[in-house]
Amino acid sequence: MKQKRARLIYNPTSGQEIMKKNVAEVLDILEGAGFEASAFQTTPDENSAKNEATRAAKAGFDLVIAAGGDGVAPLKKRPQMAVIPTGTTNDFARALKIPRGNPVEAAKVIAKNQTLQMDIGRAYDDKYFINIAAAGSFTELTYSVPSRLKTVLGYLAYL
Repeated sequence: MKQKRARLIYNPTSGQEIMKKNVAEVLDILEGAGFEASAFQTTPDENSAKNEATRAAKAGFDLVIAAGGDGVAPLKKRPQMAVIPTGTTNDFARALKIPRGNPVEAAKVIAKNQTLQMDIGRAYDDKYFINIAAAGSFTELTYSVPSRLKTVLGYLAYL
C-alpha cells in the first residue's frame, strides 16, 4: 500500500513565529500518524502559499496542512485540508475547536484523521473562501495593522 503524503505550508512570521519553532515536532506527529511529511516555508512572493498548495495537490499529496489553504479549491481532485492555527485571531480554528497557539496540539488533532465536509464559497469567478469573504474597509483593516502590533496585542490590535 502506498504511504500517504502530507505537506505542511506555513508562514514563518505568523503568530510570533510559533510554527517555525514547532515544525520538527509537528512533522514527527504526522510521521507517527503514518504520513510521509514535509514542510514548505512561505516567502514574501505574491501567492507563495497558494502556489505551493496548488503544486502539492497536483503532485498527489493526500493532505495539505496550511495556515491558509488557497490554491486547491479550483482543482477537480483535491487533497484533504487541515489547519494549524498560528495567526492572530484564528476564528475558523476556534469554530472547529482546533487548539490555537499550540501547533503540536493542533497536529495531534490532525493525526486523529477525523474529517468534516466543508462548503467552499466562490466569488468573482476565481476567488474561493471557506470561513469568510469580505470587501472594502474590513479587508483594508486586516492588512493595515502592523505585524509587530499584532504580535504584542494579538486580537486587540484590530480594535
